[in-house]
This record gives sequence, structure tokens and C-alpha cells, in this order.
Amino acid sequence: MSLGKLLKPSSIAVVGASDQPGKVGNVILENLRASGAKLFAVNPYDDYVGGMVSYPTVMDIPEMPDLAVIAIPAKYTVEVVAECVEKGIPFIIPVASGFSEIGGEGVELQKQLSKAIEGTKTRILGPNTLGILVPRNRIDTFFTPPDKSPRPHDGSIAVISQSGSVLTGVFEMAENEGVGVSVCVGLGNKVDLDENDFLEYLLDDESTKCIALYLESFEDGGKFIDLARKVTPVKPVVAIKAGRTERGIRAAQSHTGALASSSDVLVDGIFRQFGISRAYDVTELLDMAKGMAWLDHIKGSRIAVVSSTGGFGIIAADYIESSVRGVNMKLAELSEETKKRIIDSSVYFATAENPIDLTGAVTDRMFDAVLATLQEDESVDAILLLVQLQAPGTTESMVGITQKWSREGRKPIVVCSIGGSYSWEVLKRFEESCIPAYNSLKRAILVLKGLYDRGIYLKRIGSID
Repeated sequence: MSLGKLLKPSSIAVVGASDQPGKVGNVILENLRASGAKLFAVNPYDDYVGGMVSYPTVMDIPEMPDLAVIAIPAKYTVEVVAECVEKGIPFIIPVASGFSEIGGEGVELQKQLSKAIEGTKTRILGPNTLGILVPRNRIDTFFTPPDKSPRPHDGSIAVISQSGSVLTGVFEMAENEGVGVSVCVGLGNKVDLDENDFLEYLLDDESTKCIALYLESFEDGGKFIDLARKVTPVKPVVAIKAGRTERGIRAAQSHTGALASSSDVLVDGIFRQFGISRAYDVTELLDMAKGMAWLDHIKGSRIAVVSSTGGFGIIAADYIESSVRGVNMKLAELSEETKKRIIDSSVYFATAENPIDLTGAVTDRMFDAVLATLQEDESVDAILLLVQLQAPGTTESMVGITQKWSREGRKPIVVCSIGGSYSWEVLKRFEESCIPAYNSLKRAILVLKGLYDRGIYLKRIGSID
């Protein structure tokens, strides 16, 4: 079944719609106003909500909506789901918690939800979920107020999460860094729709270039593997699989009520075999996702480090080449012609050996010339560009220069800039130009390692030479 009417609905019913600020039904209704979808308020206690007619039940709505968002307590949700099924509504998002994650009565309520849609064409996302955010279509069912939880702009990363708080953390970090998303999905308790449904949909979604997952359990491990085999050769997948320890497994079970895998070794093996990049926290998840969305992979391990400071260049060299607290990659051995051209285009006291140190006398023009030179050196697989914006001759024009070589050049570029508020603002401009940029050497170099590992996987399966 296509998920089109879920992710791009033309009409939406909000059950539990409210005029009372702060209530879940009010926040959701207000967030959906920008969507352009036809909205229907459902509330048996008010004739008008949000300036529109309020219907007592979904059965009273004069047409069939594509989507119903149910913003009422769990104990009333099952009855409303049954009405949605009778109405023929294709997709339902019950946002309430109080289902299998609490055990006991909640488990029984969730079974009733499942039974209500059994044998029908109606699909459920959730319960216990934020629902969906699709910036391109301005579909936002989240019950977090945008002033407290800013949404990211449209982009190419899909975020699929079993946890609402993890989902919120990732998309707020994305917004703060200027990174766009194609879709955010809260899986919640996965009574029906699960990670496999969205992987299958996103495989053919042209707007999505990388898929970021947070999972506490697999609903159908065999199907997940089959889909990974199809997806990862054409789109990178980065995943956090939580529940790596005994206590983590117990916490996952109590969070969503789903069975977490007890073998982290098995999960790790599956991820490696089928090209899924593993992250261990949300920072790594977003770092890797944006790097892979914009660069996909690098073909080799030889890195050219371009810097204007000796110290950061040395730290980068150690982290790249060391197998102890490093990534065990290589610094590229630059050709004599490359080194000569670097010195000719910079100050005489610059260092042309890798890591390249253009010194504090660096200018935008020097960076531009060195990036041009490195495009011609066959020993270089990728470039780590350390742009220290404190240098008097370095300006915000570096964003445009780097963007030019990212688009026209042959060498993937990852940017790092370490500094304060000014550096942060310029980093955001790099990100808005789809150039992976980071405020720490470790984060930038770990992404280079992830891109290299993906290149190894693509070579192994014959997708690249």
C-alpha cells in the first residue's frame, strides 16, 4: 500500500481538536494549518473549534479524510479508531501513550487497536507517537509547539525513530545546524506500520538521499534484511540500534512494549554485511546522515588535510592515521608537483607536506588555489578542510569557494571549523549549502571514516569500481 496519503494528505481530521492553548489537540490543529490540506475538527463538546465547524464524530464529517490524527486519551482511542475504519479513512495516527509500553491494561488496549484494523485497508502509525513531519508538504502532526521545538527546513535526510524524544532531538539539532529533512516519522509502538514500511517507501522517494533510523526492536528482521539489501546499494542508511546491554534491552521493552533483540553481536553483523552504518548517539546519527546524504561515499582512505594552523593539522593527522583513538586511515602522499603548486600559490613559509599548513597569513584566495591543486592529485581520495575563520584573510567567502569545488571538483570535501559564535554561524551556512561541516575534528574525521566504509561496501557488492 502506498504511503502517499499519509505523507501528503489532501484532507485531515483532528480528533480532540481544541481551542485551549497548550492542549495536544490545539497544538496539532495549529501546526497543520500551514499544510494547505483541508482540515476537519472533531470534538463532541464544541460546535466550532479554531474558527471551523466541529463535528461530534468522524462519522459526521461530510467527506472521507485521507488521515485522522487522534489526540485523545488512550482509553477512548480504540472506539474512535473503529469509527475511522467504518468511515474508510486510510491512515490513522493515535498520538496518546498508555498502550503496550505501560503493560497490563495498556497491552489489552493495543491488541484492540490491532484487531480494529484487522482485515481492513486502514493503516495505523503508532500509537504513542509524534506522527509525521514533512517540511516539503508542510504536514506537521507533532504536538510539540514550534516555538519550543523548531522544525528543520526541507532537505534530503529521512529520520525514522521509534522514540519521540530521539526524533525531536535529531530534528531540532538539524534545524539548529541548517540541515534539512525530507520526512520525520515517529514509529511509536508499531502496532501496524513499522520501519520496513517506510524503508520500502523511501527506496523510491526521490527527495530522500539518506535514511537515519533509531530502533529499539525489529518487527520483522527477515524483511528488514531483504529491504536493506535493496536500499543500501542506492541510498545510505545510518542507524542507532538501542538495547545493546541487558539493562538497555529492559529499558527498551518498557519504553515501547516491543521485544528488543538480545544479540547485539548479531545486529552488528547484519549492519556490516548489508552496508548499514552504525551510530551510537544522536550526534553521530545526524553527522553521518548529512555526510552521506551529500557525499554518499569516498573511494579510498587517503585524506588531504588543508589547514591554516599547525596544531589542528597535527591533531587531525594523528586522529586520521592512528589505530589507537583514531580511525586508522591514511594521509595522502602528495606529489612533488602538487607541493610545488601549493607553495607557489601561498606564502613562502607555508608547509606543503600533508597536513598542509597555510599559516595564519592564509587568505581565501590561497585556500581556493590549494583546493584547485588537490583536484589534480591522484593520490588524494578526499579533503578535510580546516577553516579557522579567526585568520584576518579568511572570510565568509570560503562558503562559496568550498561550494564551487564541492560541485565542480573531483574530491569530496568535509569541512571543520573550531571556534565560537561567529564560526558557528558560518558553519551553518556551509550546511545550508549541503557541505558537511563540523565544529570538532573528531566528528569530521569519524564521518570521513564512515564515508570510506561505505565505499568499501559499495566496492564489495560491485556498485562502484
